[in-house]
Amino acid sequence: MRWWYEAIVRGMGGYACDPTSGKSCKFNAEAYNKEYRRLLEANESKELASKHALEVGLKEVCPACRLFGCTGWKRRFKLETFVDANQIESFNLATLDKKKSFNNWWLSSIFEKSIKSDHSNMTFGKFNLVITEFTNSTSLIISSQIHSLLSIMSTIGAIGAKNQYGYGIFDFKNKKNIIDSLKEIKLFLDDFDKIPEASGTNFYSLDQFWCYEFSLAEDNKTVLRFKKANPVGKNSKSSQYIPVSFDIRYKLPGTELGLRNNFLKKYGKQKTRQIFGTIKKDEKTSSHIFVSHIFKKNNNPGYFLKIWGFTDEDIGNFIESTTKDMFSLSSHEVIRKDIELKAFLDGVKDDL
Repeated sequence: MRWWYEAIVRGMGGYACDPTSGKSCKFNAEAYNKEYRRLLEANESKELASKHALEVGLKEVCPACRLFGCTGWKRRFKLETFVDANQIESFNLATLDKKKSFNNWWLSSIFEKSIKSDHSNMTFGKFNLVITEFTNSTSLIISSQIHSLLSIMSTIGAIGAKNQYGYGIFDFKNKKNIIDSLKEIKLFLDDFDKIPEASGTNFYSLDQFWCYEFSLAEDNKTVLRFKKANPVGKNSKSSQYIPVSFDIRYKLPGTELGLRNNFLKKYGKQKTRQIFGTIKKDEKTSSHIFVSHIFKKNNNPGYFLKIWGFTDEDIGNFIESTTKDMFSLSSHEVIRKDIELKAFLDGVKDDL
């Protein structure tokens, strides 16, 4: 959630620090104490003195850290998940490759503990997410910010880890539309002085973002082929998804199709590693392309596939074209999910 919040802040022209770096934010306790004592000496109440002194201590703390915490400043909310065992089932992976062939071997090796364990934490189904605000949240309305954040994530992305491999697609009741969500977050950003520091070029930001959703008919030839994919780990009984993100992302066995494989032919090895990520020690990079599994949505007929990325527009267009070829889709079966978002961000930049 913090990762997405940072990308949204940067996309609106704000600064979000890298919490893993030596330049991450810190609450200025010395400035807080000094201001608090000064206000008490001026006969201010303890409550108001603390409130105003907090803003002094938070003066150089970025918006993401104000919400998710940093050194000296706790996260402003508690997040709990409650799961009904009757509402979930084990989640599995699948590939067109047979055992010991590359895609099957890779999935089995990387996700072995999760997909073969009797106590696998890989699940599919419904759960309740409860968010509790902490006191002393300054002027930030926590629940509204989190509601807006989750609405954006559900519309154009996913939640949790390893989204690049298809995990984390979710929906929820009372989801807000993306524009109302962006406006709510911007209201929070407008309440604070902008920190005069620019984010690095390697950070993820919504100002370089695209998202496509593909409608796949039940009788689509590639979908029918995927329905016969080989399960890796325990076989799922669910008809709500086809867990073949890895084949789509890399290469469909028996063909030359596949996002990474086609990208490699056009852009070369180095660019492919930068965009799709690599785990080589000398150049370890995260993926900028994220591919969902094929999934059902509410009571809609057929399936859906969502692919998004943090790259320039040309690469997004290439991914769209390659995916359409993979599934033999026409343009009316593709929805661009980031059009409203881009228009909103362009308006924000015009106001800066």
